[in-house]
Amino acid sequence: MDPHALYVDHLDVINRIAESVCRRNGVRGADAEDFASEVRLKLLQDDYAVLRKFRHTSSLTTFLTVVISNLYRDYRIKQWGKWRPSAEARRRGAAAVMLETAVYRDGRTFEEACATIEQNGRLRVSRDELRKIMAELPRRPARRVMEEVRGDDLPADDRADGSVLYEERTAHVRAATDALQRAVARLDPEDRLIVGMRFFEGFTIAEVARALGVEQKPLYARLRRILESLAHDLANQGIRSESVEWLNGLPM
Repeated sequence: MDPHALYVDHLDVINRIAESVCRRNGVRGADAEDFASEVRLKLLQDDYAVLRKFRHTSSLTTFLTVVISNLYRDYRIKQWGKWRPSAEARRRGAAAVMLETAVYRDGRTFEEACATIEQNGRLRVSRDELRKIMAELPRRPARRVMEEVRGDDLPADDRADGSVLYEERTAHVRAATDALQRAVARLDPEDRLIVGMRFFEGFTIAEVARALGVEQKPLYARLRRILESLAHDLANQGIRSESVEWLNGLPM
């Protein structure tokens, strides 16, 4: 099967598997979205080199699950560096390794780490047992990825209402982002792919055209129609398109 058609036809499956991998590992929000983007980009690279390796010896879903799980491992290594559980955690088994990793690598609280282990579903261990393990694991410095925040996004120290304004702005941005995600999800699969490649993964129009095997010139008009459709959808959700930067004057 043509790898481009394979990618487009199974884009929803790819996204669901990426979401499932993130959910099993306790990854949510922006981190989960970043990983899903990374998956889509990897599958597109080198003229769908990964998908060309599919030999029909298993189901495509199984193949994609293995591929995306491996991509998650590589993604975490890139984010954190090579993580090695302590000898004590390895000695105590899988639950101890997962607990130590969630707390000291991912920077989660003990309760969040317990929830991650419970969501995994493969380990039968109580909160009391996990609490005992946590108390006996060696202390390690927590590692946390810090989000980049622009200076003008921070509340000014000399304004008493700065925090309130910042929270209002954050809520507005979150609402616009959620609305945009819903609007993009309602697009046709290939239109959704075009939007993702152009605006979320940084492809040029020429690169999108080559990846999809379409002519470059008509793609400009098609992308404009897609953006107009998104703007209309956002308006129906009560969000002005100006709230979303790449719908407001970002050059194509």
